[in-house]
Amino acid sequence: MDYRNAVKWYQWDPTKWFIAVCSYLGAASHLRVFPDVEVTRSQLTMKLKQLKTELDSLPWPVASDDLPIISWESYQEQSKERSLVLVSGFIHDVNDFVDQHPGGQGILQAYIGRDATPAFFGGVYDHSNAAHNLLASMRVGALHGGLEQINEDAVPPCQKLQVVSRVAGYKSE
Repeated sequence: MDYRNAVKWYQWDPTKWFIAVCSYLGAASHLRVFPDVEVTRSQLTMKLKQLKTELDSLPWPVASDDLPIISWESYQEQSKERSLVLVSGFIHDVNDFVDQHPGGQGILQAYIGRDATPAFFGGVYDHSNAAHNLLASMRVGALHGGLEQINEDAVPPCQKLQVVSRVAGYKSE
């Protein structure tokens, strides 16, 4: 539907240039050009495919639906043997991170077996997107009744934008 193979004037496409010269000289007419908005949509579609491939190659936190449901009593009992911290209804194993925590070991150790949600969401320090993503990768369970209402803060930034390959009920125009 387009006489051009390359849509930008500077892109290598000698056939396009030849046909354009022929049109200028009157030897070709009625040249068809695909609408710019459709070209842009196609370019964005290819970028999204590349992003989807890149996203799929990264390790992601366990989906909340796949986490075991743990009672408060069990959480506290397990916290005696492992460094478990509760944030936004999710139980996180922070054992391998305690020594690396930028605020020091004391802050994390103070919340082992407790709910650290207020501290994580600005009570002590308003954590970065990277900290939210890192914490999500440490999820090992969900507290029974601990997250009845999902809010934006409970979703790690890395999971807020997912490139979806199929949308149920979507019909292309």
